[in-house]
Amino acid sequence: MTDGVVTEVQEKLEGDLLAADLQLSLFTAALLSYRHDTVLRPFPPGFTHQNDEKDFPQLKSVWRRLPGLKEILQNNRLTSDHQTLQLVNWVLETRNFHLRSCESDVYKEVQRLTGYVSTNIPPPSHIFEVVHTESIDARFEETRQDRSLLYAFHGSRLENFHSILHNGLHAHLNKNSLFGEGTYLSGDLGVSIIYSHKGQGWDQSMLGETMSCVAVCEVIMDPKYVKSKVEEKNGRAKNKNEVPEKYYIVSNNELLRVKYVLVYAEKKARQRVQTPSFFQRHKFFILMTLYVVILAVIGAANSPNLQYYLRKLFR
Repeated sequence: MTDGVVTEVQEKLEGDLLAADLQLSLFTAALLSYRHDTVLRPFPPGFTHQNDEKDFPQLKSVWRRLPGLKEILQNNRLTSDHQTLQLVNWVLETRNFHLRSCESDVYKEVQRLTGYVSTNIPPPSHIFEVVHTESIDARFEETRQDRSLLYAFHGSRLENFHSILHNGLHAHLNKNSLFGEGTYLSGDLGVSIIYSHKGQGWDQSMLGETMSCVAVCEVIMDPKYVKSKVEEKNGRAKNKNEVPEKYYIVSNNELLRVKYVLVYAEKKARQRVQTPSFFQRHKFFILMTLYVVILAVIGAANSPNLQYYLRKLFR
Protein backbone atom coordinates (compact mmCIF):
# COMPACT_ATOMS: atom_id res chain seq x y z
CA MET A 1 0.00 0.00 0.00
CA THR A 2 2.82 2.42 0.89
CA ASP A 3 4.48 1.89 -2.49
CA GLY A 4 1.25 2.81 -4.24
CA VAL A 5 0.85 6.01 -2.21
CA VAL A 6 4.50 6.94 -2.86
CA THR A 7 3.90 6.56 -6.58
CA GLU A 8 0.75 8.69 -6.43
CA VAL A 9 2.52 11.48 -4.54
CA GLN A 10 5.50 11.42 -6.91
CA GLU A 11 3.24 11.61 -9.95
CA LYS A 12 1.36 14.58 -8.52
CA LEU A 13 4.57 16.41 -7.66
CA GLU A 14 6.20 15.70 -11.00
CA GLY A 15 3.01 16.73 -12.82
CA ASP A 16 3.11 20.32 -11.50
CA LEU A 17 5.44 21.01 -8.58
CA LEU A 18 4.43 24.66 -8.11
CA ALA A 19 0.72 23.81 -8.12
CA ALA A 20 1.32 21.15 -5.46
CA ASP A 21 3.34 23.67 -3.47
CA LEU A 22 0.43 26.13 -3.51
CA GLN A 23 -2.06 23.49 -2.36
CA LEU A 24 0.19 22.55 0.56
CA SER A 25 0.75 26.24 1.39
CA LEU A 26 -2.99 26.97 1.47
CA PHE A 27 -3.58 23.91 3.63
CA THR A 28 -0.87 25.12 6.00
CA ALA A 29 -2.36 28.62 6.22
CA ALA A 30 -5.73 27.16 7.19
CA LEU A 31 -4.15 24.74 9.67
CA LEU A 32 -2.15 27.45 11.43
CA SER A 33 -5.04 29.92 11.56
CA TYR A 34 -6.71 30.62 14.91
CA ARG A 35 -9.92 29.92 12.97
CA HIS A 36 -8.71 26.48 11.84
CA ASP A 37 -11.90 24.75 12.95
CA THR A 38 -13.83 26.91 10.47
CA VAL A 39 -11.42 27.41 7.57
CA LEU A 40 -9.79 23.97 7.37
CA ARG A 41 -12.58 22.40 5.36
CA PRO A 42 -12.31 19.77 4.07
CA PHE A 43 -10.48 18.28 7.03
CA PRO A 44 -8.24 15.17 6.70
CA PRO A 45 -10.34 12.20 7.92
CA GLY A 46 -7.36 10.40 9.44
CA PHE A 47 -7.24 12.96 12.25
CA THR A 48 -10.85 12.76 13.39
CA HIS A 49 -11.89 10.74 16.44
CA GLN A 50 -15.01 8.61 16.73
CA ASN A 51 -16.93 11.49 18.33
CA ASP A 52 -16.05 13.70 15.29
CA GLU A 53 -13.57 15.66 17.39
CA LYS A 54 -10.72 17.03 15.27
CA ASP A 55 -7.23 16.31 16.56
CA PHE A 56 -5.44 19.52 15.59
CA PRO A 57 -2.37 18.95 17.84
CA GLN A 58 -1.66 15.58 16.23
CA LEU A 59 -2.26 16.99 12.74
CA LYS A 60 0.20 19.84 13.36
CA SER A 61 2.75 17.40 14.78
CA VAL A 62 2.62 15.25 11.64
CA TRP A 63 2.68 18.30 9.36
CA ARG A 64 5.87 19.66 10.95
CA ARG A 65 7.72 16.55 9.76
CA LEU A 66 7.10 17.40 6.12
CA PRO A 67 10.26 18.43 4.22
CA GLY A 68 10.37 20.58 1.08
CA LEU A 69 8.95 19.13 -2.12
CA LYS A 70 12.25 19.09 -4.00
CA GLU A 71 13.78 17.16 -1.14
CA ILE A 72 10.92 14.66 -1.27
CA LEU A 73 11.47 14.06 -4.99
CA GLN A 74 15.25 13.84 -4.77
CA ASN A 75 15.65 11.78 -1.62
CA ASN A 76 12.31 9.96 -1.21
CA ARG A 77 12.14 11.37 2.29
CA LEU A 78 8.56 10.24 2.90
CA THR A 79 8.93 6.54 2.11
CA SER A 80 9.48 5.67 5.77
CA ASP A 81 6.93 8.14 7.18
CA HIS A 82 3.62 6.57 6.24
CA GLN A 83 1.43 8.99 8.20
CA THR A 84 2.92 12.13 6.64
CA LEU A 85 2.87 10.48 3.22
CA GLN A 86 -0.84 9.75 3.51
CA LEU A 87 -1.53 13.32 4.61
CA VAL A 88 0.35 14.85 1.66
CA ASN A 89 -1.48 12.54 -0.73
CA TRP A 90 -4.83 13.58 0.78
CA VAL A 91 -4.03 17.32 0.45
CA LEU A 92 -3.03 16.90 -3.21
CA GLU A 93 -6.06 14.74 -4.01
CA THR A 94 -8.81 17.01 -5.38
CA ARG A 95 -12.19 15.82 -6.59
CA ASN A 96 -13.63 18.67 -8.62
CA PHE A 97 -10.60 20.60 -9.85
CA HIS A 98 -6.85 20.70 -10.18
CA LEU A 99 -4.44 23.61 -10.19
CA ARG A 100 -2.20 24.39 -13.15
CA SER A 101 0.72 26.79 -12.87
CA CYS A 102 0.79 29.41 -15.63
CA GLU A 103 3.41 31.50 -17.35
CA SER A 104 3.61 35.17 -16.41
CA ASP A 105 2.10 36.32 -19.72
CA VAL A 106 -1.27 34.83 -18.67
CA TYR A 107 -1.65 37.98 -16.58
CA LYS A 108 -2.35 39.82 -19.85
CA GLU A 109 -5.24 37.45 -20.45
CA VAL A 110 -6.52 38.14 -16.94
CA GLN A 111 -6.38 41.86 -17.66
CA ARG A 112 -8.25 41.37 -20.92
CA LEU A 113 -10.99 39.31 -19.29
CA THR A 114 -11.50 41.67 -16.36
CA GLY A 115 -10.85 44.91 -18.22
CA TYR A 116 -8.31 45.89 -15.56
CA VAL A 117 -5.42 47.73 -17.24
CA SER A 118 -4.04 49.90 -14.44
CA THR A 119 -0.37 49.56 -13.47
CA ASN A 120 -0.90 50.72 -9.88
CA ILE A 121 -0.78 47.13 -8.64
CA PRO A 122 2.28 45.07 -9.65
CA PRO A 123 1.75 41.77 -11.48
CA PRO A 124 1.47 38.70 -9.25
CA SER A 125 4.54 36.60 -8.57
CA HIS A 126 2.64 33.46 -9.66
CA ILE A 127 -0.60 32.68 -11.50
CA PHE A 128 -2.53 29.42 -11.25
CA GLU A 129 -5.48 28.30 -13.34
CA VAL A 130 -8.27 26.38 -11.64
CA VAL A 131 -9.10 23.57 -14.07
CA HIS A 132 -12.53 22.13 -13.27
CA THR A 133 -13.65 18.61 -14.08
CA GLU A 134 -15.83 17.94 -17.11
CA SER A 135 -18.91 17.35 -14.95
CA ILE A 136 -18.42 20.69 -13.15
CA ASP A 137 -17.90 22.47 -16.48
CA ALA A 138 -21.04 20.88 -17.90
CA ARG A 139 -23.12 21.90 -14.88
CA PHE A 140 -21.79 25.49 -15.07
CA GLU A 141 -22.60 25.74 -18.79
CA GLU A 142 -26.06 24.32 -18.17
CA THR A 143 -26.63 27.00 -15.53
CA ARG A 144 -25.27 29.68 -17.82
CA GLN A 145 -27.41 28.86 -20.87
CA ASP A 146 -27.17 31.90 -23.17
CA ARG A 147 -26.27 34.46 -20.52
CA SER A 148 -23.02 36.41 -20.72
CA LEU A 149 -20.00 35.96 -18.48
CA LEU A 150 -18.30 38.57 -16.33
CA TYR A 151 -14.77 38.26 -14.93
CA ALA A 152 -13.97 40.03 -11.67
CA PHE A 153 -11.61 39.84 -8.69
CA HIS A 154 -12.36 38.57 -5.19
CA GLY A 155 -10.05 39.25 -2.26
CA SER A 156 -9.95 37.17 0.90
CA ARG A 157 -7.57 36.15 3.67
CA LEU A 158 -5.00 33.53 2.78
CA GLU A 159 -6.41 31.09 5.33
CA ASN A 160 -9.75 31.03 3.46
CA PHE A 161 -8.44 29.83 0.10
CA HIS A 162 -8.16 26.15 1.02
CA SER A 163 -11.92 26.11 1.56
CA ILE A 164 -12.65 28.47 -1.36
CA LEU A 165 -10.98 26.14 -3.87
CA HIS A 166 -12.61 23.00 -2.51
CA ASN A 167 -16.05 24.33 -1.58
CA GLY A 168 -16.49 27.42 -3.72
CA LEU A 169 -17.53 30.92 -2.70
CA HIS A 170 -20.62 31.09 -0.49
CA ALA A 171 -22.63 34.27 -0.09
CA HIS A 172 -23.70 33.58 3.51
CA LEU A 173 -20.06 33.41 4.67
CA ASN A 174 -19.33 36.97 3.61
CA LYS A 175 -19.08 39.30 6.62
CA ASN A 176 -19.34 42.45 4.51
CA SER A 177 -23.02 43.25 4.01
CA LEU A 178 -22.87 47.02 3.53
CA PHE A 179 -24.65 46.78 0.19
CA GLY A 180 -26.55 43.56 0.83
CA GLU A 181 -25.77 39.90 1.37
CA GLY A 182 -23.63 38.16 -1.22
CA THR A 183 -20.11 37.49 -2.44
CA TYR A 184 -18.39 40.80 -3.17
CA LEU A 185 -16.25 41.15 -6.29
CA SER A 186 -14.68 44.04 -8.14
CA GLY A 187 -13.43 44.82 -11.61
CA ASP A 188 -10.58 46.74 -9.95
CA LEU A 189 -7.72 44.60 -8.63
CA GLY A 190 -6.70 47.49 -6.38
CA VAL A 191 -10.02 47.20 -4.53
CA SER A 192 -9.92 43.41 -4.07
CA ILE A 193 -6.29 43.21 -3.01
CA ILE A 194 -7.11 45.33 0.04
CA TYR A 195 -9.08 42.37 1.40
CA SER A 196 -6.35 39.86 0.53
CA HIS A 197 -4.34 40.17 3.70
CA LYS A 198 -0.93 38.54 3.67
CA GLY A 199 -0.64 35.44 5.78
CA GLN A 200 1.86 32.90 6.95
CA GLY A 201 1.96 29.92 4.64
CA TRP A 202 4.24 26.90 4.54
CA ASP A 203 7.82 27.52 5.71
CA GLN A 204 9.12 24.96 3.19
CA SER A 205 7.34 26.55 0.22
CA MET A 206 9.23 27.35 -2.98
CA LEU A 207 6.72 30.13 -3.64
CA GLY A 208 7.40 31.99 -0.41
CA GLU A 209 6.67 31.70 3.30
CA THR A 210 4.40 34.77 3.30
CA MET A 211 1.79 35.32 0.61
CA SER A 212 -1.61 36.69 -0.30
CA CYS A 213 -4.08 35.48 -2.94
CA VAL A 214 -6.70 37.09 -5.14
CA ALA A 215 -9.29 34.99 -6.97
CA VAL A 216 -10.28 35.80 -10.55
CA CYS A 217 -13.89 34.64 -10.85
CA GLU A 218 -16.25 33.77 -13.68
CA VAL A 219 -19.72 35.18 -13.04
CA ILE A 220 -22.89 34.34 -14.96
CA MET A 221 -24.66 37.66 -15.43
CA ASP A 222 -28.18 37.41 -14.03
CA PRO A 223 -29.68 40.75 -12.91
CA LYS A 224 -31.79 38.95 -10.35
CA TYR A 225 -28.78 37.64 -8.42
CA VAL A 226 -25.90 39.85 -9.56
CA LYS A 227 -26.07 43.43 -8.28
CA SER A 228 -23.93 46.15 -9.87
CA LYS A 229 -23.98 49.90 -10.31
CA VAL A 230 -26.99 51.13 -12.25
CA GLU A 231 -26.43 54.29 -14.27
CA GLU A 232 -28.49 57.20 -12.94
CA LYS A 233 -31.08 58.54 -15.30
CA ASN A 234 -32.55 62.02 -15.46
CA GLY A 235 -30.12 63.24 -12.82
CA ARG A 236 -31.58 60.95 -10.17
CA ALA A 237 -29.65 61.18 -6.89
CA LYS A 238 -27.56 58.20 -6.00
CA ASN A 239 -28.99 56.00 -3.26
CA LYS A 240 -26.59 55.56 -0.33
CA ASN A 241 -27.14 51.78 -0.47
CA GLU A 242 -26.46 51.55 -4.19
CA VAL A 243 -23.59 49.31 -5.22
CA PRO A 244 -20.47 51.39 -6.02
CA GLU A 245 -18.94 51.44 -9.46
CA LYS A 246 -16.82 48.37 -10.35
CA TYR A 247 -18.42 46.37 -7.53
CA TYR A 248 -20.47 43.22 -8.09
CA ILE A 249 -22.47 41.37 -5.44
CA VAL A 250 -23.47 37.80 -6.26
CA SER A 251 -26.17 36.25 -4.06
CA ASN A 252 -26.47 32.92 -5.93
CA ASN A 253 -23.50 30.60 -5.36
CA GLU A 254 -24.23 28.65 -8.54
CA LEU A 255 -23.48 31.69 -10.69
CA LEU A 256 -19.79 32.08 -9.92
CA ARG A 257 -16.63 30.03 -9.67
CA VAL A 258 -12.88 30.65 -9.42
CA LYS A 259 -10.99 30.67 -12.74
CA TYR A 260 -7.52 31.88 -11.68
CA VAL A 261 -5.63 32.44 -8.45
CA LEU A 262 -3.17 35.34 -8.37
CA VAL A 263 -0.42 34.80 -5.81
CA TYR A 264 1.68 37.56 -4.29
CA ALA A 265 4.45 35.73 -2.44
CA GLU A 266 7.45 36.88 -0.44
CA LYS A 267 10.47 34.74 0.28
CA LYS A 268 12.29 35.22 3.54
CA ALA A 269 15.51 37.11 2.95
CA ARG A 270 18.49 34.91 3.55
CA GLN A 271 20.97 36.37 6.00
CA ARG A 272 24.55 36.36 4.90
CA VAL A 273 26.88 34.44 7.15
CA GLN A 274 29.79 36.80 7.74
CA THR A 275 33.19 35.54 8.82
CA PRO A 276 34.26 37.39 11.98
CA SER A 277 37.23 39.71 11.48
CA PHE A 278 40.55 39.33 13.33
CA PHE A 279 39.52 42.14 15.70
CA GLN A 280 36.14 40.48 16.44
CA ARG A 281 37.82 37.14 17.16
CA HIS A 282 40.52 38.63 19.44
CA LYS A 283 38.77 41.74 20.72
CA PHE A 284 39.50 41.12 24.41
CA PHE A 285 43.18 40.34 23.87
CA ILE A 286 43.74 43.43 21.66
CA LEU A 287 42.03 45.78 24.12
CA MET A 288 44.02 44.40 27.07
CA THR A 289 47.26 44.80 25.11
CA LEU A 290 46.44 48.41 24.27
CA TYR A 291 45.62 49.05 27.91
CA VAL A 292 48.97 47.68 29.05
CA VAL A 293 50.82 49.72 26.39
CA ILE A 294 49.06 52.93 27.49
CA LEU A 295 49.96 52.26 31.13
CA ALA A 296 53.58 51.61 30.12
CA VAL A 297 53.76 54.87 28.15
CA ILE A 298 52.28 56.87 31.03
CA GLY A 299 54.64 55.25 33.50
CA ALA A 300 57.66 55.87 31.29
CA ALA A 301 56.67 59.51 30.74
CA ASN A 302 56.76 60.10 34.48
CA SER A 303 60.14 58.40 34.99
CA PRO A 304 62.97 60.82 36.13
CA ASN A 305 65.64 58.76 34.34
CA LEU A 306 63.72 58.93 31.04
CA GLN A 307 63.25 62.69 31.43
CA TYR A 308 67.01 63.10 32.10
CA TYR A 309 68.00 61.15 28.96
CA LEU A 310 65.47 63.03 26.84
CA ARG A 311 66.80 66.45 27.98
CA LYS A 312 70.36 65.26 27.30
CA LEU A 313 69.36 63.94 23.84
CA PHE A 314 67.65 67.11 22.66
CA ARG A 315 70.12 69.59 24.26
